[in-house]
Amino acid sequence: MAATVIPLNELRLGAVLPAAIYDVNNAGVMLLNRGLKLTKDNLDRLRVRGITAVSIDSRHVSAIWANQSGPATQVRLRKHYLAEQRRQQETTKQPLTNRLQKPPQREYNEALAEQFASHTREHSESVQSFYKQLQTVARMRADSLRDVSNDSIDMLLSDLDLFVKSAIENVGVTEHSEHSCKVAKLAMSIAAVLGFTQDDVCQLGIGCMVSRAGISPEIQALLETPRKLTALERLEIKKYPVQTWHVLDKISDLSNTARQVAWQINERWNGQGYPRGRTGKQIHPLARIAAVADVFIALTSDRPQRLALTPYRAVTQMLEETQQGFFEPQAIRGLLRTTCLFPIGSYVELSNGLVAVVARNDPDAYDLPLVRPLYDLSGAEVPESYIDLKTESDIRIIDAISAEEIQTRLSQRELNERALSDDMDWADALAID
Repeated sequence: MAATVIPLNELRLGAVLPAAIYDVNNAGVMLLNRGLKLTKDNLDRLRVRGITAVSIDSRHVSAIWANQSGPATQVRLRKHYLAEQRRQQETTKQPLTNRLQKPPQREYNEALAEQFASHTREHSESVQSFYKQLQTVARMRADSLRDVSNDSIDMLLSDLDLFVKSAIENVGVTEHSEHSCKVAKLAMSIAAVLGFTQDDVCQLGIGCMVSRAGISPEIQALLETPRKLTALERLEIKKYPVQTWHVLDKISDLSNTARQVAWQINERWNGQGYPRGRTGKQIHPLARIAAVADVFIALTSDRPQRLALTPYRAVTQMLEETQQGFFEPQAIRGLLRTTCLFPIGSYVELSNGLVAVVARNDPDAYDLPLVRPLYDLSGAEVPESYIDLKTESDIRIIDAISAEEIQTRLSQRELNERALSDDMDWADALAID
């Protein structure tokens, strides 16, 4: 079916729509349904939402277009664009797992890693800017967040391991907008692995990004308190989803899916979450994934009252909490297949006495990554090689090590070497005497 674009100011007032009209910039969003009359009020409402033109089945243009005698060349030129957009939207309704590919190289590309890190910083800045605008304007669209979501999908399709690495790396204490951006990226990765469509993954990302939009300066101050919060303070924090719900009314094109994700991200599978204490299937499927991503990012990020956990410790803790009913098992399985027990870039201690860095993961064997040995336990460098723990059954990971612990070991080795050198100098001096 061919579609034609008509500027909003060229629609004929009083005309009854013979077919639905759609958003030009998002052909899947219906603006007004068939049978409705084009009145000044409903056109003004579209203008407030930032709508400047609409699309309609080309067969019905004459029924609603006021400028019948005007030039139609520009209108006709837009037909192919809309047809192409609708074809692209058919693709977005397919599971993303169909397009996930494992990069052929053993080691991840350092240049691509830096590019992903740069994109991640830009995305965080975009979300932060969106939050600031949301505080000052009466009405706005989510176009910038949709761009972040779509850009993130392109990144995860090109290298999922590396995308997850850029999303979960600890960057110290973060603002709530930056936290929300990191949560969005991890949640999108989990949903992609679990077979959700591109549309769902995009809306999940947007929902996560706006999930903390209602956090007031007072609640933010509580979150930054470097001590254990009182029961009353925790109750105060639990009010922010309601505030977020009202703030989201300002976003004219926010989907119900994204809104539900933002509303239910703090709900728990066993009903012990907030704001409504929903349980099981009362929670939106994408919100269950968002909850897992939110907790993982929180645990692996520095907080004023504690340092970050390693990803391994965070997953271990969340597996225990899943046994207690806090998280949907399917969402946790998605986390394991996405981050695995040891995300790429993690440091691990091997049973053969070496310290290695994880180079690649396998979602079907989430505890058996490909690793590259770096040091022996004394901190001495070892020749470059790779060990595939799926095939080397006699070698296993016995512990995860933080970057700080690696640095401590290397510093201790330098001190030991310096002390040994000093002892040798004394011995030489005594021999001379």
